[in-house]
Amino acid sequence: MRLRVIILTGALLLFGFSFSPLSSYESLNQVIAIVGNQAITLTDFEKGAEKYKAFSRFVPAARKKGSLHSQVLDFLIDRAVVDIAAEEESIQVNEKRVEAEVQKRMDAQGITDIEYFKKTVSQQFGLPYEIWLADLPYQIKKGQLLQVKISPPLPSEQEIQSWYNKNKAKVGFEFKFRELILSPTNNSIDEESKLFQEMNEIRSKSLKDPSFFRLVASGPRNESRHRTSGGLVNWVPSFELYKSQPTTASVLAQVQQGKVSEVFRDERKRYCVVYVEGARPTPLDAVRKGIQGLLFRDKEQGSFEDWVTATRKTTSITIFDPIYLKEHSITNPEEKYNPD
Repeated sequence: MRLRVIILTGALLLFGFSFSPLSSYESLNQVIAIVGNQAITLTDFEKGAEKYKAFSRFVPAARKKGSLHSQVLDFLIDRAVVDIAAEEESIQVNEKRVEAEVQKRMDAQGITDIEYFKKTVSQQFGLPYEIWLADLPYQIKKGQLLQVKISPPLPSEQEIQSWYNKNKAKVGFEFKFRELILSPTNNSIDEESKLFQEMNEIRSKSLKDPSFFRLVASGPRNESRHRTSGGLVNWVPSFELYKSQPTTASVLAQVQQGKVSEVFRDERKRYCVVYVEGARPTPLDAVRKGIQGLLFRDKEQGSFEDWVTATRKTTSITIFDPIYLKEHSITNPEEKYNPD
């Protein structure tokens, strides 16, 4: 990247201090960098510093070079590069476009309540919803540029297989198990206690003789839809089971093969016991699409960062900021400097 460095003298020596809030409007709007046709001012820097702190954990380590001050300025330069490229591609992001993107994401998650969506976003990204929303225009531009200018390659079969082999523990397990589900006939404490005691007796006998559990699970009282096969659920991935029986999925993760679970109540307040006949890592075919999506997102991010780095090298960038200049030992106006 060619940095056209301008050494400031006279009145502009006022820049020779760290950027703390200034009382002068003119000082706050002093230009500290020019990227293409966009100027970055002290006001932009102060706002950018707050945003960088919120998003820094998402910034790749390779782009965290130098002091926090220089990282913030590089962060703003990178975003200016994206804004310029988006403008060249006629990518417009107005309020209606942002509203449409929010609705699109709500629909994708099956969420209809905006307040619930806000809570979900905050939990997912670890950010206040307002900060996430303010950054959404940039994310939209990034997504559009990935489509029209970058186009990352799809993960290969070898990459998918390699990731699966290294991360079998992360993809979870699938289980082969039998379940016994009984509901109390009424809500009385006596009925609840009676049924709980009965289920514990069944569990105790099953610990000694697993065939007893199979016999009881085949009985007419078992409310499992697999009752006709002795309550047998044949090899289901835990993440699939979690969609319909989250409590059972959580219990299975804690029970060893050949063991019987403690008595528990599911999300429908029914009394349950499960006997685990088998557990194994989820097969590749069951998680292939998920792994492919994960690897593709990684490729997208890597390709995007490479594109930003390459585009910075061909973009006219002028730095006025004395801290940045000093940190990178730039003293000659004709000096070429490439921080990437």
